[in-house]
Order: sequence, then C-alpha cells, then structure tokens
Amino acid sequence: MMFRGSIAAVITPFTWEGEVDYSAFKNLIDWHAVEGTDAIVVCGTTGEAPTLTYEEQFQLFKTALDVANKRVPIIAGTGTYNTRKTIENTAHAKALGADACLVVVPYYNKPTPEGCIAHYTEVSKVGLPMIVYHHPGRTGIKLSAEVLAQIARLPSVVAIKEASGGLELIQEIQQMSDIPIFSGDDTLTYAMLELGAAGGISIVANMIPRAWKEMIHSFFQGNRTYAKELDTLYAPLYKSLVLENNPQGVKYGMSLLGKCTPHMRLPLVQPREATKLAILQAVTQVKLKETYH
Repeated sequence: MMFRGSIAAVITPFTWEGEVDYSAFKNLIDWHAVEGTDAIVVCGTTGEAPTLTYEEQFQLFKTALDVANKRVPIIAGTGTYNTRKTIENTAHAKALGADACLVVVPYYNKPTPEGCIAHYTEVSKVGLPMIVYHHPGRTGIKLSAEVLAQIARLPSVVAIKEASGGLELIQEIQQMSDIPIFSGDDTLTYAMLELGAAGGISIVANMIPRAWKEMIHSFFQGNRTYAKELDTLYAPLYKSLVLENNPQGVKYGMSLLGKCTPHMRLPLVQPREATKLAILQAVTQVKLKETYH
C-alpha cells in the first residue's frame, strides 16, 4: 500500500496583509516531518486552494518538497473543475517531484458520472499517483460505489478520500474494489478504521499531528481500546474545528498554537466569536497550549 495512516491536509498561512507566509509554511512542513505525520496534502480545501493563484500553489508545492526533503511524502492538491487545467497542474506537480496528487471530483459544473470517469481517465495519463477525493457536500456530485470502483481501476489511482458523510459508501466500494480508502471526516475516522480504512486525510492532524497518528497507528497495531480513548479525548477539538465551514476553524485553532495568523482570504473569514470560544475551550480542554508553548 502506497499510503497509510495519518495524512495532514495542511493549512496555508497568510500574513496579516494577505500574502502567503512562506516562512510559517516552511515551519509547518518541518514540524509535521518531525512529529511523524505519514504524508502531507498541500493546497487542498484546508489549504484554501480556491483563493490561491496557480503560481502560489506551485511555489507551495516546491517549498513543501524542499523542506520535507523526502522525510515525509508530499501530496499536491491539483484538482479543478477543468480537466485540461487539472492535467496541467498535475503534470507540474509531477515535474516538481510530488509523491502523489489529490484530485477532487469536478465541482460546480456538475459533470455526469461518465464525465467524471473521462476526467479521471485523462488525468491518470499524467502518471502521478492519484488519490480521488469524493466530497458530495462540496462538489454537488455524489458518485455511486460502482462509478468510484471503476475510477479506482485506472492505472494511476492509488486511493480514495471518502467524505460523503456516512459509512455506507465505503462498505459498498469494498465489495467491488480493494482500493485503499481514507476517511475525509475526522468525526468518522475511527468508525471508518473499523471498516478497514487505510487511515485519514485530516483537518485535526494540523493541530495534533503526533497524537492523531498515534490514534490511527494504535488501531492498526491492534490496540483499539487506546485508539478509541484518544479519539474520544480529541473529539471536542475536531468537532469544534468544523462548527463552521473548513478551514475557518482550523486556521483559527492553529493561530492559538502560534503557528500562523488567523487571517484568511475572502470570501473566507475568521470564525464567529462563539466558534472562536468553542475552539479555545477545546484547545484548553486537551491542554494543547501547554504542549506547544
């Protein structure tokens, strides 16, 4: 299996002026490498990819690869709702040396299942290992297990990130394919591990990289009781981070740890005061501030 365990979908830090804070970003990549994160997704949803220019995205890919220096695999978020542009992005990421790409189901223009299969077929020809990202709540498209299993058979596809909000689809896919499936929802990761998931592509791993990896790997090692204890311990934190649409919560949470400013590019904004308070309470409850300050 190419990827397994805790994959962090990292934030993109900004300065207060709204520019990419490459210095803070370098520190994040290095921190994840030191903490033992199994792989890092750069410029995914959590990385605010829709508000970044392509030049910024490519610079972030390059920066992550340089800092990681093979200590942790880098997965480039290259998916768009334009097949030609997705191919270009993926080819660029491959040329930079990315270990894999994360390609979301085309959003907004809502292609048919046949269009989605054709999209992934063309992108797979780039030859970069690909994780298919299925998130109907964001894309407006819910693919069937049959279609996802067909996409999973494409030459470059190595895994599926499943974030449809339930457990039924993972079970249906497993009946048709042995493709590794990753949880795309921290609240369901433990339950998906019980169903045979290969790990999680996570929001909360931004804040607790070592602990979230420990939760997942404890499960793999057969210590399910301890894994469940960790999942329960950090549940208030990961639930607080999605009180508003991701990544508004985790960007604020990371600012509490001193890892970045809470600044976001419009149309994303900082969380409401009640959400900020809930995140602060969760961080305090699990004693993260003592850990990182």
